[in-house]
Amino acid sequence: MSGGGAESLLLTRILRQARARRNTSDIPGFTSMFGAGFARGITQGQTAQLAGVSRRWYNALESGRPANYSDAFLHRIRAVLALDDDEWVIVYRIARGRAPAATPGIPLNQLLPPALLALVEQSKTWGIYLSDQRWDVLACNEKIQEYFPWMGSGPNIVEWVLTWPEARAQLINWQTDWALPTIAALRVNAEQWPNDKRLQEVIETVRLDPTARKLWNSPDLPAVSHPASSSPRRLYLPQQEDKEFAIRIVSLTPMELPGCRLIAITPAELVSTG
Repeated sequence: MSGGGAESLLLTRILRQARARRNTSDIPGFTSMFGAGFARGITQGQTAQLAGVSRRWYNALESGRPANYSDAFLHRIRAVLALDDDEWVIVYRIARGRAPAATPGIPLNQLLPPALLALVEQSKTWGIYLSDQRWDVLACNEKIQEYFPWMGSGPNIVEWVLTWPEARAQLINWQTDWALPTIAALRVNAEQWPNDKRLQEVIETVRLDPTARKLWNSPDLPAVSHPASSSPRRLYLPQQEDKEFAIRIVSLTPMELPGCRLIAITPAELVSTG
């Protein structure tokens, strides 16, 4: 934690204001995790649980106390509290003593074929994103961010699915329908690109998570590592409270980018929990 008392107070004010303005309906799975409550404002305890840390650890950050806050922790706090770019730079600088590094994958990879980039960005009906063999986001359209608001900020796809508590709240039947197929795909790519340093970083991040690490060698890993479009998966969506939505995941490989996947999210059916 850098700076003196004035900077610590600034960090405290930013985080408290962010918690106070946070609309709980913008957090998919919030009601299923915490029950119905006020529409605006989340507590320190809820913030900590969504970020996957103890309340004491989050309180230390919000109180401006010096500590060895990791990048992963700070990125989760940014997502949970929906910090804007200016708030993020201030919070990160005070907590870490330096400016945040640029996020991989966003801004968009300038080497993408223009036609492929236009296909992703200009699609309006379905949520679409393009990722590389490391699952870093290369491009995404506005529609996909209606499903996953964090995607425009650039977190790695498999890191989010496998290690973020937010994902475990949003993705219904997280372990069987989401985590195990994702680990199967990650292991396949690890065999195909054994010398990819960035991919190894992603694997290391995943295996550092206790829950994901237990699933790494699970006997229940599916044989097919790509998403099956014939098998709907369910999730909660922002602004939809406790309704469950079924989607289908269509996975395509661009011939000119064989290491990449173009993923389209299509609605399947609406399932009401009421």
